[in-house]
Amino acid sequence: MDDDQRGGRVLLVDDDAMIRMLAGESLRHAGFRVSEADCGEEAVRLFDAQEFDLIVLDVMMPDVDGYQVSRRIRQHERGQWLPILMLTGLNDDESIELAYRSGATDFITKPVNWLLLTQRVRYGMRAGQAIQAVQRSQQRLAHAQRLARMGSWEWSVAETRFACSDEMLRLFGGDWQLAGAATLDRFLASVRESDRAVVATARRTLLIDGQPYQLTYGMQRPDGELREVYEQAQAVRDAAGKIVRVEGITQDISERIEAQQRIEHLSMHDGLTGLANRQLFAQVAAVELERARRNHGSCAIVHLDVDHFKSVNDALGHAAGDQVLCTLAERLRSSVRGADLLALNPSMRAAETVARIDGDAFTVLVLEVRAAGDAAIIAERLLQTISRPLSIDDREVVLTASIGIAVFPRDGDSVEALARAAEQALYAARASGPANYRFFDEEMNAAARVKLHLENELRRAIAQDELRLHFQPKVDAASGRLSGAEALVRWQHPRRGLLGPGEFIPLAEEAGLIVVLGDWVLAAAARHLRQWAAAGLAPVRVSINLASPSFLEEQVAEKCCAIVRREGIAPEQVVLELTESLLVVDAERTIVRLNSLREKGFALSLDDFGTGFSSLSYLKRFPLDELKIDRAFVTDVTRGGKDAAIALSIIELGHQFGMHVVAEGVETRAQANFLLANRCPIQQGFLFSPPLPPDRFAAILGSGGSFAFPDGPP
Repeated sequence: MDDDQRGGRVLLVDDDAMIRMLAGESLRHAGFRVSEADCGEEAVRLFDAQEFDLIVLDVMMPDVDGYQVSRRIRQHERGQWLPILMLTGLNDDESIELAYRSGATDFITKPVNWLLLTQRVRYGMRAGQAIQAVQRSQQRLAHAQRLARMGSWEWSVAETRFACSDEMLRLFGGDWQLAGAATLDRFLASVRESDRAVVATARRTLLIDGQPYQLTYGMQRPDGELREVYEQAQAVRDAAGKIVRVEGITQDISERIEAQQRIEHLSMHDGLTGLANRQLFAQVAAVELERARRNHGSCAIVHLDVDHFKSVNDALGHAAGDQVLCTLAERLRSSVRGADLLALNPSMRAAETVARIDGDAFTVLVLEVRAAGDAAIIAERLLQTISRPLSIDDREVVLTASIGIAVFPRDGDSVEALARAAEQALYAARASGPANYRFFDEEMNAAARVKLHLENELRRAIAQDELRLHFQPKVDAASGRLSGAEALVRWQHPRRGLLGPGEFIPLAEEAGLIVVLGDWVLAAAARHLRQWAAAGLAPVRVSINLASPSFLEEQVAEKCCAIVRREGIAPEQVVLELTESLLVVDAERTIVRLNSLREKGFALSLDDFGTGFSSLSYLKRFPLDELKIDRAFVTDVTRGGKDAAIALSIIELGHQFGMHVVAEGVETRAQANFLLANRCPIQQGFLFSPPLPPDRFAAILGSGGSFAFPDGPP
């Protein structure tokens, strides 16, 4: 952002609280100071009381709409040139024209692209600042016009004389310093032909009725270059009210238009490879499916995944991995072009029929499929294309891929259905080994239906209270006393009985239900804690797993705090367990979130430590309270070797960093004795207790929280 725009003052007016929140956050994040009004009258009141650099104004509001607000602001002296950016869900010419006639500087349609909104505000503020500079100081006019790429002009009615600034001549060329009405005609002749009638009407209305205008149109320089310009003009009257002069400014906004086009391009293309993204591919594929439907033709969607691509990143680094993806993208694009896949629609660009939809996953649209063999031939070509050796940093890399194919209309009648079918076929191809392709068939479709049915059942289970919490005690093995518990979710399925988390947690993650499920677990655990406290039972701290999507929410601390307080307990009674892989995604933002959670009162535990990206560099930076030794190391801890060494190292690290250490998966007395002898008394596992329903766990609390061992304390 330009220095003169940093901290610019914006008045945001919208009766929709959600729009105000999203727009306000976007603008504040971009560095603007934002005041908000929820109605037209409040907007006018704030304008009267404060100075603003730009107004973002919703059109459709009750009582006083955006058009009325704009007209009232334009009646004030300091509102005459104030930039007004209108937000409208209406995209018809009449609404846009009315917005400009009401005094709007610019408009943006809903739904709003927030990045585009900040760009429009920046450009609008730049124009407003430049115009204010013109008004404040004639001596700075030329400099301000150069900064804003803006020229000023004036038409004297009595003298039939047209004059313009030096910047106008520099930007748009031509000899405008001429007398005579012909000058206006020459000026109009430079306007893009498709815009000429609108510009002519606006200028004629200004000269006859004095109606000011703001327009965006194309203007051609004498050298033939077409520039996009923004123009606004007003009439000047004499004491008798007669129009004697017209004054206007014309600004070259070509860069803004180009930036907008770049933004739109980026929103529809993969930033790394330049291929179409999922959204653009779906749009193109939908058009081609409709064309095939009308012509009784067929086409196919090919879903391609690189086999074991993670090993490339691990071996060569992510930068090299990105180079590999870019090379593969270009090969796929060339293969599509060379294979004449566009025979049905030759005008289509190859880049639009190949998309990168995720990581190392690509899709290809195959047109004019006369038989399944046509798609098979394409799949073979694509596999051969991928398998050609490539050189990255003087190292030869050979890759393979798995491909799934879905054919329209046999396997689906929509882009979404075909994409799902192709993905199911991909899984079958991958199961057959590397460098394979498979077509979708009814067996895969049946499996997908079963999965969808289970997903719908899980949604119902969350809504209809079919989930249950069990609590597995954490025990101080030295004293046999309860030291806490971990809350574990179960599903009381109406037909299949009690299901463990392994049967539905992965499905919840894939279906996007894991955040809702996690919120339910937190609320349910808090509810049990409150009930136990009300029954006079001893207080206990409960651990709850915080899934990755939940932790990555911007307001995770505020949300978790609100959930437990709504159930009537303090955050200090809850330990949130997080995984290593989650914490290292974005270390700086992770630290901010962790500190926020701790400030709210939650304790933080690092679950399954040692199984992922264990690193002392982040362990010492992250504000953690507890380390959990994964059961994988506990199982063979008494045999010595690497597992014992890792467990002992984790215990020592925990003590060095001032953290509690908990061993999970303790199933034998020998394991418990080893851990206790090595300063890890807090243990969890079936040796002490399996996960218990709430009433049985409450009974332990009621009995004083002690555990008896078969042969006495370990």
